[in-house]
Amino acid sequence: MNKKVLKLLLAGEYLCPIRYRQEFDLLEDASEREEVNTWLMNLGMRLERVGDEGAFFLAHDYIGPREITQVKGELLKFRDEYGPAVLMLDFIRQVGGGQAQLSPGEFVVLHQLEATVTDSSMLETELKSLTGVIASAAQRLTIRENLRKLLDHLTKDGYVMLANKDTGAYQVTGKIEQLYAVLQFLDENKVIPDTAVDDREEIHDDLVDQAASETPEQEPNHG
Repeated sequence: MNKKVLKLLLAGEYLCPIRYRQEFDLLEDASEREEVNTWLMNLGMRLERVGDEGAFFLAHDYIGPREITQVKGELLKFRDEYGPAVLMLDFIRQVGGGQAQLSPGEFVVLHQLEATVTDSSMLETELKSLTGVIASAAQRLTIRENLRKLLDHLTKDGYVMLANKDTGAYQVTGKIEQLYAVLQFLDENKVIPDTAVDDREEIHDDLVDQAASETPEQEPNHG
């Protein structure tokens, strides 16, 4: 049993083939998964994955009243926990003009984003409006600087990773499927009060449509 796999799982990481290729490959082996699960069950946890081929992550082995309350509480914090990521990812999709699907493994290149935003006053204004949710971003910074801050924010959250520093290429990780699953679950179960989404509802709906097209039916688990 690989200690690094356990350490990453216990840290709340999503082990996908994009960000954690070696660890993901280890867990593809049925005997390794069984060994990991046996160890995790002593902690009241289990190994779970997104869909049939998605990222592996840690989940509760038993879902009782306390765990249900915890999950509901996390979902009700949508604005703080998922809101910024939804806004930033939707902005990237807008810049991509519908070509950016933001599927695991897809590349997002900084200079391409910069070129498109520079040529569109509407996108530039939209980027400036996001400086309040992008970590360390500011309206006084250049378009390129704020786009880098946006990508760095998504990298810290685990939705993308820097694939090539020289070219500024980032790659979407398997964790994004967890976000799509959460969005779909929230939409189908109406967990969030209407007032919690307000004028961002249209953006939320756009990514919900994306989630429905890519994510198999599965209730999201928050470890």
